[in-house]
Amino acid sequence: MKSFNGLYEAMTENEEIEASIEEAAKRKKKRSAVKRALANKPAKAAEIKKNLPVWKPPYHPRKTRREGSHKKERTIEKPNWDCEQIVHHMLVRQLKKIIIPRTYRYACGVLKGRGALFAARALKRWADSYHGKKFYVAELDVKKNYDSIDLELLKKMLSKTIRDKRFLSVLFRVIDNSGPGLPKGFYTSPWLATFYISSLDYYIVQQLKPDHYLRFVDNLYLFSTNKKELHAMVDAVEEFLSERLHMHLNEGWQVFRYEYEPKPFQRPPRRDDPSRYYAGPRRKPDKKRDRGRPINALGYVVHRNRITMRKGILERARAKALRMARLRRCRRIDAATMLAYKGWFDHTNTYKYFQKYIKPNVSMRYCRRRISVLAKRERMENDRLAYCA
Repeated sequence: MKSFNGLYEAMTENEEIEASIEEAAKRKKKRSAVKRALANKPAKAAEIKKNLPVWKPPYHPRKTRREGSHKKERTIEKPNWDCEQIVHHMLVRQLKKIIIPRTYRYACGVLKGRGALFAARALKRWADSYHGKKFYVAELDVKKNYDSIDLELLKKMLSKTIRDKRFLSVLFRVIDNSGPGLPKGFYTSPWLATFYISSLDYYIVQQLKPDHYLRFVDNLYLFSTNKKELHAMVDAVEEFLSERLHMHLNEGWQVFRYEYEPKPFQRPPRRDDPSRYYAGPRRKPDKKRDRGRPINALGYVVHRNRITMRKGILERARAKALRMARLRRCRRIDAATMLAYKGWFDHTNTYKYFQKYIKPNVSMRYCRRRISVLAKRERMENDRLAYCA
């Protein structure tokens, strides 16, 4: 196994620290602390470099927040921007060199370019590769992915890969600052979780060998034409998680046959004359509906002949459009939200729904112009402040 050294020296270079300040300042440039750091990045970089050997992250109380999309409660920890989040970005910039090359190709949700749309298209492409033949899908979910990570095991795995003691010292201070498990809200957490669970990906691909396999953060999808073998794979995954990673699967995992088109009804031939069909009693013809189940995940519903959006997302987009229609002037957040929904509609087979419920109530051209004008004002204000400084 390849090991890495010299990460601390690379992390504490002035260019790296200044790049980390820029990354940590994204979408936070209105804060006073961010403005001061951006106004004099070399001095801020020198201060962080000087204090890093003895730097200790502060304690953060965990807060429970309810997500606006599907009303799910999550317990998060919010780190300070100065200079905690900057150090997180410094660490991740070095961890990317280790994690990205060793990450499985279809491990999605963290790496750039491997989002929900990439995963949904991969699932649809694999379903089409069977050309109408019968196959099954296993949907699995790791139970409390971040909270169930064994921190001591994680640090042991990192020590085998990274030989730089000073870099590990800073990284372990961030890891040990919270517990049990990795905190939700830290920039380092998704990258460390990807590193921790990467061994499961290669175990499934190289040892279990399903037809296809995809992981989106903590959701696993396995394809196979043999249902019994797929159940055996699920048991093997549970055993691997329990023994090697000290994690478990959620009890609600499912193995089902993928959606398929039923064959047309054929009347049986007559016994006395096989060339003729038995008329039989009259009955109402059944409606031709797809059987089996589509893959309902990642905000998409992957059918055998199309990709649509979840019903809840469609209803929220429709409600947002109706609210915007009642307002004389939409806010920036409303325009940005509707443009985000437009991206969902553009990449799914839901244009008729958009044409019926969204387009009559909201002008996408107006939303884009609204965002553009406000962004131009912000750029002019930033340029003015920079000139005055």
